[in-house]
Amino acid sequence: MSASWWVEVDGVVLPKQLAGHPALELCNTRAGWRSAPDPRGEYLRSYDALALVAQTSGALPEDVVNDARAAGLHRPAAAAREVDRARAIRADLYAIWTGSASKTARGRVASGIAAARARQRLVIDGDSATWEFGTPGVADPLDALLVASGELLADSGRAPVVACPGIDCGWLFLNTSRRRRWCQMAVCGNRAKQAAFSRRAHS
Repeated sequence: MSASWWVEVDGVVLPKQLAGHPALELCNTRAGWRSAPDPRGEYLRSYDALALVAQTSGALPEDVVNDARAAGLHRPAAAAREVDRARAIRADLYAIWTGSASKTARGRVASGIAAARARQRLVIDGDSATWEFGTPGVADPLDALLVASGELLADSGRAPVVACPGIDCGWLFLNTSRRRRWCQMAVCGNRAKQAAFSRRAHS
């Protein structure tokens, strides 16, 4: 994995935040969606990675993530199951955003989001309110990302979700400008330009 694609947070390698929304940042924890899965392109290699994706994308505050990571240390088997669950539902979400999801995949996502939302409670403080998970635990990071996914899916006025057409890429992003084509113009865009130049030079 090139440093053009990743950053290090608390000693954990994570994908760069390029998507513009927590739900899409979850999908971008796999590199190279247009090719067969490759362990070298997997960012969800640990429970800490999953938890930090929820934090850095804004799905969960740092204190909640710290509690979840501590719980993961005491419940390693449960934490490992959350990573497996995240990888599985990530594929379903990606299929939905790219228009290739089966009815079964859509049902799994809907059920996962509903279960995550059912764990939340509305906490009112003065004239403001926030949704919080009632019982902190290892499920919080992924469930927060699932809740964010549901909010984005239900947002009829959102910007289009686009998959980067770059070579060996496919990362998702919100196309808020309606003109953006690449996840990173300096990387995927330039690669495409160089490939096109090479084709013209050899034609």
